[in-house]
Amino acid sequence: MQKLPAALLLILTVTIAQAQFIQPKVFNLSPGGLTAMLAKGDFNGDGKLDVLFSASNSTGPELAVFPGNGTGGFGAAILTPITANQGRVVTTGDVNGDGIPDVVITAVDSITSQPEIGVMLADGTGKFGAPILFHSTLIPLVLGDFTGDGKTDLVVGGSPLTVFPGNGDGTFGTPITNSFNLFSSCGTAVVADFNKDGKMDLSTGDMVLLGNGNGTFQSPLTVTGGGCRVAVGDFNKDGFPDLVTAGGKVGGAGVLVFLGDGSGKFTTSTLYKTGESGAAGIVVDSFNADSNPDIAVSNGIDDDVTILLGNGAGKFTIGKTYALSILNILSGDFNGDHKTDIVAFSNHGFTVLLGNGTGGLNAEVAQNFQPGSTIHLADFNGDGKIDAFEFGQPSAVLLGNGAGAFGAPIPVPSSCQGGPGVIADFSGDKKADVAFVEGTGGGVGVCLGKGDGTFNAAIVSDAGVQHSGLIFGDFNHDGKMDLVATDTGGLSILLGNGDGTFKSAILLALSNIVFTATGDFNHDGKLDIAAMVNTSSGPEIAVLLGNGDGTFKSPVMTSVPTFAQPFVVGDLNGDGFPDIVTPGLYIFIGNGDGTFKAPVLHTVFGLTTLQLRDINNDGKLDVIGAAGLNGFFDVILGNGNGTFQPTKIYSALLGRVSLGVADLNGDGKLDVAYLRTINQEKTSTLEVFLNGH
Repeated sequence: MQKLPAALLLILTVTIAQAQFIQPKVFNLSPGGLTAMLAKGDFNGDGKLDVLFSASNSTGPELAVFPGNGTGGFGAAILTPITANQGRVVTTGDVNGDGIPDVVITAVDSITSQPEIGVMLADGTGKFGAPILFHSTLIPLVLGDFTGDGKTDLVVGGSPLTVFPGNGDGTFGTPITNSFNLFSSCGTAVVADFNKDGKMDLSTGDMVLLGNGNGTFQSPLTVTGGGCRVAVGDFNKDGFPDLVTAGGKVGGAGVLVFLGDGSGKFTTSTLYKTGESGAAGIVVDSFNADSNPDIAVSNGIDDDVTILLGNGAGKFTIGKTYALSILNILSGDFNGDHKTDIVAFSNHGFTVLLGNGTGGLNAEVAQNFQPGSTIHLADFNGDGKIDAFEFGQPSAVLLGNGAGAFGAPIPVPSSCQGGPGVIADFSGDKKADVAFVEGTGGGVGVCLGKGDGTFNAAIVSDAGVQHSGLIFGDFNHDGKMDLVATDTGGLSILLGNGDGTFKSAILLALSNIVFTATGDFNHDGKLDIAAMVNTSSGPEIAVLLGNGDGTFKSPVMTSVPTFAQPFVVGDLNGDGFPDIVTPGLYIFIGNGDGTFKAPVLHTVFGLTTLQLRDINNDGKLDVIGAAGLNGFFDVILGNGNGTFQPTKIYSALLGRVSLGVADLNGDGKLDVAYLRTINQEKTSTLEVFLNGH
């Protein structure tokens, strides 16, 4: 990586305090946020895979079910308070035989202060009943049928190890005690029949406990070098369960794979290095089309997930690593394409990585926006100097001083907290306003700017509809700004009334959309929409040509070689027709009818945020891109004919980033504002690079 030229200097760092947890406007949660990811399953009976979290708010703990929409996205959280005193979720499973996972919690009797175990039964709508409590000094660990009667039992750790036999209705019978304590070192376990005798056994990763089929177990067998993070699968297809563990002998080096011999013991172990820190989560699933069990590992504070591809003979190849903030992971088919996806959880929320069926993961479908997620540059107080608006929790305005520096963050009204969002004049008063995706209750919120850097309370339109992104423009030529919103059903256009409100949304004929942009792609003076979409034949760019009255023609499709978003739009070769640049970089030259020529690759790795601007004032569009968490941004100068010069790399600080480009010091040259958020921190940092070309 080359050093930053003397002419382009880092001159400012502004630290902005942020909330630690997920943004409640997006997920309809109180500021306490999500605390742990527990399970996947169909909790509301609609046939689509949901995820269950433990959450908290100002009044106490609660359960949060995010209902899957079947396309890789999720709706607003369905919340159930945990009414038990100091209730804490430990494990999930179907304890009453209705096919829907229930929840087991620990609690404390509010009168006697004695420890309790509680069961919260799922009602099939995504909610759960009040806890059914019984006294126990032990810690719930795992659910399974350990008595062989077809009913789910509960194993609790401590001294002694105890099994509560299930009655099949959510209650439990007289506890069955064992003469030892298996779970003094590990607090999690997996269930499998390790010796193939038809009776369920346990492993904590460092030990195996063979079941007798009556709620008792044989003496523990040590798994030498095994750690307390554990998952199970038949990696060599011999019919005997194998283990993959982290911690223990591995420490922070990766994971150990143990091959079972069918007796509860293990013959060989193999180390696979997946990260420098210990694994925070392990799942076993098939991520490619060969049906062999594979492994996904979330690598602790490395903030990434690594895929290990199995060969069906007990060996693995280390595949790709994907950088994002991760504490734990789940796997499953969340978009109904019969390919395994991953849900990754952090303190900030959760993200879906869609599997491509070849052992890789495609687009990230973000279900939250990190603290300080995006930065937008505009003059919010009418003094002719560029200010910054940060969408985050809380959102804030930073007034520019005209020399490239900013003042302290000014919070916006609580009703204006949201994202993602856009900046435009939605009321026609020549003052910058903010429009954003409204999480609580759905819809689009607009906060009209007062012209002094402050905003009025939000006006909500299209309430009740969950959107995930916005673009703006005058699509019906009435001089009033309109919005196009991405949602689970596709695209909706909201024609503006010119006062910050909008007419009823009109659904457009396009679905499976991940990213959108605007442009006049057929040069007829009417604004069109371009979208990156997933189709049955692969990723495509779809262009909806505008009729100039707020309606659009049928989509014009262009296949793309790889899924890439976000993309940017501009005339790269001076022919008057907009072109598209996607991360990669792939350059799509427009034909002037909504279609594009075959893409030309200008190889640049790692870019996750793009801007298309004339950074060197030569009349030719250039690319400015940020490289995810890697701590640099690129400037790629355009030649004016659709090709680009070699990449120039500028060093910045590590973190998840958003770019803003504007003339921050009034010298007529475009500068770069670089907003970064470190996933493990509670702060965002805004860095300014002044242009000295």
